[in-house]
Amino acid sequence: MNASDRLADLYTIRQLILQRLIGGEQRAFNNLLNDITSELEKMLAGQNLTAYSAQRLNQAISQLAAIVQLKAPDIGSLAILEANFAASTLADVGITAALPTPTILERIANSSLIEGATIGNWFSRLQEQTRFNLSRAVRLGVSLGETNGQIAKRILSQSEKGPEVFAQTRRDAMAIVRTGVQTVSNEVRQAVYEENEGVVKGVQWVSTFDGRTSDICIARSGLEWTLPDYKPKGHKIPWDGGPPAHWNCRSLTIPVLKSLEEMGVNSNEILPARRSSMDGQVAADLTFADFLKGKPKEFADEMLGKGRAELWRDGKITLNQLLDQRGNPLTLAQLRERYS
Repeated sequence: MNASDRLADLYTIRQLILQRLIGGEQRAFNNLLNDITSELEKMLAGQNLTAYSAQRLNQAISQLAAIVQLKAPDIGSLAILEANFAASTLADVGITAALPTPTILERIANSSLIEGATIGNWFSRLQEQTRFNLSRAVRLGVSLGETNGQIAKRILSQSEKGPEVFAQTRRDAMAIVRTGVQTVSNEVRQAVYEENEGVVKGVQWVSTFDGRTSDICIARSGLEWTLPDYKPKGHKIPWDGGPPAHWNCRSLTIPVLKSLEEMGVNSNEILPARRSSMDGQVAADLTFADFLKGKPKEFADEMLGKGRAELWRDGKITLNQLLDQRGNPLTLAQLRERYS
């Protein structure tokens, strides 16, 4: 096993651990919402909102909304943990790695952006949106002459479907948490790679392969970009900041190491086993095409869409060509126009 294959194994295991962390944050947030909904149920009990005057209704709605206090999870310590992890993986393949400065790690922990906003900004926005949706649901229920029980259901239901206020809040919060954890984790790892530019020459994209993998990540998996400029190597898909590439993205990167020769080391002075691990190669079997080839035809049809899967099976497109030059997914009509 070369060093990059070993790194791919370590990062895959780490990704599973991160999913547990995300699950823990999900449970904590659900407990917070459960406490909030209990308080709202208490306030709604014994009242008849439909009989309230406009002024009194506004006061009641303000009191209900004030209960909604959504706090963003504290994932600041994740930056240090991920930096130590990334350095330890390099040590695992025989490289003594340098860590980014505490200032850099603190900046990443506190200022990482998810589509232009920090995780704290997103939770502030979620709180305001939840309060607005709560107010709208109450007013709609009152206008329809609903009982307080019906209004409470409109607000508090935990169903995964439908317009219920807190069901949507739960879904949105988990998307923010998952994407926030992935953002901090990947940005810290990139900082470690850049800090060790003397031995790391690039990054390779690794996507989670299953029925939920997006076109964006399908096309990128297994591809390589150079360091420190993140230029595409052997393809034309732009880096665009790296993973996460979209909401709920589970992709990650692993470092591509320089060979002993690229580091100016005389390989004849190194033991054969060490030479074979430090060969400057990328990890094997990381492309989605290889993954799909081992699956039934129906799986590719479901993943890509039947028309696009047929273009791929006929050899008219590669999976990299699912995206345009800016890295955005192409429609089936656009693909047929370009490649049929």
